[in-house]
Amino acid sequence: MKKNIFKTTLIAIAMLMAGNTVYAQSNIINNPELKLRAAECVAQMNDYIQFMADPQKALKTRGVYRSEALNLFIAQGEAYEEETTDEFGRTQTIHKEGVMMEITSKFRRRPTHRLIKDYFTALMNLRYSRVDIQSTDIGAIEVSNLKKVEDGHYTCTCYFEQAFCGYRDGRPVYKDITRKKVECHIFEIETIEGVMYIVRLGDVTALETR
Repeated sequence: MKKNIFKTTLIAIAMLMAGNTVYAQSNIINNPELKLRAAECVAQMNDYIQFMADPQKALKTRGVYRSEALNLFIAQGEAYEEETTDEFGRTQTIHKEGVMMEITSKFRRRPTHRLIKDYFTALMNLRYSRVDIQSTDIGAIEVSNLKKVEDGHYTCTCYFEQAFCGYRDGRPVYKDITRKKVECHIFEIETIEGVMYIVRLGDVTALETR
């Protein structure tokens, strides 16, 4: 009798695990068009970052780029509520102060985190006479498959590199290359003209700095 109960328990666990696997697989989507849309949004962010950090551009112009860049992010960089789903399909709501940017340096062992809106403001106030920022071309940005969060909401992750060089008096005084990843949210919206997809960027994480 005990053996039968044990066997039944094992079968139930196996079925539960199989069910979770099916759930996970059914929520992974390979959609080249939407993945390209996500890469385009990340490339646009990187262009704005380069413009904002350029001290040779007028401060007012860089402020315009900052506003345009914030429009690429969830809630324009302000506080928002995020729903997450665990491996069992259960959802919970998390309050976030805003999208975060993780910052690293060759001279700092631990990364720091800033709200994206504060990070952009800091970019505009860098103390260099010239700043050169080069990022991965759009065609070389790595994009994961899409994961379905809920109906009409998908996420994916984009991976890219960013090379930074700060100059003073025409001479480079600091250089680094950082590999980063950014979470991308894709929302499906029904309109009179049909379905539209809107991409919004989430947290940016620094993976490695050299």
